[in-house]
Amino acid sequence: MGLVFVLAYIALNLLSPADILPVLAPFRPLLVLALINLPLALVTRLQAPEVGKLRTQFALVLLFFGFAISAQIPHRMYGANITTLVELAPNVIAYFLGILYFGTPNRLRIVRAMLVAIALFVLVNAILELPFARSAVVSTPYVMAGISPTGVEARIRGLGMLNDPNTYGQFILMIMPLLFVAKSDTGLGVGWLLTLPISAIFLTAVVLTGSRGALLGTAVLAGLFLVSKLRATGAVMATVVGGLVLIAANAYKSRAISLSGGMDRLAIWSDGLAYFKSSPLYGIGPRNFGAQFGATAHNSFLLVAAELGIVGYFLWMSMQVVTLMQLSRISAPGAKFDPQLGRWAKALKISLGGYMFTSFFLSRAYELPLYLLLGMCGGVIIAAGGDEAVPLRGSFWAAWSLIACVGILALIYVMLRLRFA
Repeated sequence: MGLVFVLAYIALNLLSPADILPVLAPFRPLLVLALINLPLALVTRLQAPEVGKLRTQFALVLLFFGFAISAQIPHRMYGANITTLVELAPNVIAYFLGILYFGTPNRLRIVRAMLVAIALFVLVNAILELPFARSAVVSTPYVMAGISPTGVEARIRGLGMLNDPNTYGQFILMIMPLLFVAKSDTGLGVGWLLTLPISAIFLTAVVLTGSRGALLGTAVLAGLFLVSKLRATGAVMATVVGGLVLIAANAYKSRAISLSGGMDRLAIWSDGLAYFKSSPLYGIGPRNFGAQFGATAHNSFLLVAAELGIVGYFLWMSMQVVTLMQLSRISAPGAKFDPQLGRWAKALKISLGGYMFTSFFLSRAYELPLYLLLGMCGGVIIAAGGDEAVPLRGSFWAAWSLIACVGILALIYVMLRLRFA
């Protein structure tokens, strides 16, 4: 019964029932589901002591949550702390529910089916609205339409947190690696009769979003998948496939992928670095980037660094680095773990890697899909034995997290220097 309520909670968060049926908004359906899920989750936690073996990732998520909701204190904006708590808590709840309920291959398959159904639901509604949106040049709930330098531009999207075409494209890319997890590792099976057409449909959906970041992310996902399967040969194939994806995308889409196509974001990044320099320790506060600049950062890494400073940025990065390191150990060739868990760990690692890559072009640091993905990863790590069976070797992860923090900010700085030189 608990799993049903968890799935309903996640699905409704993604589908935004208040947007689909505004009559439900006064009844706060998401709050009701959260209140139902929390006591059920507590009972499940008491009955599953193995969850306590997930120490590092869980601690980092809680520390990040605590730091984020208190980050306005240095600015004496105490009411804003409550706003951050209300906005971020549903996503952290999704993470907590994920590590409790999504730790077996069967349940992961159920979650995958739900996520696929949500993505297809949005796509069908968008396709139905596309003809009208294009002909009338009017935005609809599932299509963003307007005039671009090359003519009418219509981009599909979802509702609520998926309301941006870039975000919907990122959501699809998060799901795609999970489609290729089979019950056995013996080649093509019956499941591929669904996997291949759904993948083709999702690739079409990514193109229809018109998202440059999602198109680049498609090439990255293909590269990660090929390298994981074929090693050196896969790396060569990934280069070729990535090039073909970019050529095809530029040939088809009016929003060509080029350096000049992202110059507007570089101007925003310049201000973002200035915000970080102005308050490097604790940042300018959550959601204050858009309030001060008038637009989001279009880069999750820079957004967190600017709003939460180096401490929050390090915690946010560490959540993902620790997860990738533990998934890599579970999915390593010859690892002494359940082969099914190994296949799920590999797919989730690719999903998280793709999400991090596309987050370089999107401000999605605080949104539910990331915390749901981390929860699914945490469930797999728990099933593999937690930190005891998948140790992190001391503070090795902290060094890599710090290197990643500094390296990405340095990359942004170099890009800005080349742009404005």
